[in-house]
Amino acid sequence: MIYYKEIIMIMIYPLKNYFVFFFLLLAGFMVSCNHHTFYQKTVTLPNETWNMDSTLVYELTILDSLQFYSFYIDVRNTTDYPFQNLYLFFTTQFPDNTQFTDTLNCVLCDPYGRWMGKGSGKIKANRLVLKHKVRFQQTGSYIFFAQHAMRKVDLKGITDFGVTLQYE
Repeated sequence: MIYYKEIIMIMIYPLKNYFVFFFLLLAGFMVSCNHHTFYQKTVTLPNETWNMDSTLVYELTILDSLQFYSFYIDVRNTTDYPFQNLYLFFTTQFPDNTQFTDTLNCVLCDPYGRWMGKGSGKIKANRLVLKHKVRFQQTGSYIFFAQHAMRKVDLKGITDFGVTLQYE
């Protein structure tokens, strides 16, 4: 005599194995697509104000000159920030002590006054791509200096500034 419960179990058992296989396959794809953070440092600015003379310093050590990285700049600002952009002087000091300074334009707001970045309240967080697939040619200690290049001495509305490198 066959019970309905046994028939249902016979029908469901093979499907259960497919669900487990599909779940493991999906989890494997999610892990393999995740970029792992190599370096991340964020500096919180006192009183949500960045003084022109205040230089933010980020130091890291590169051991593998063949590794590719994605290089990001992280900016958190308030909706009270009075400008659309944030101009920066961004200096890289290489292990051989040579330096290269670049001027960066970080767009924080569109022309219509809508803030970019994530956040639903007064604070907006922006992760801006500095460079994808960058390789450091020299091994050793790299130092990055960030200084705002706006015309205000005390730039109000910037709460945090950071640098993130992720393995590519």
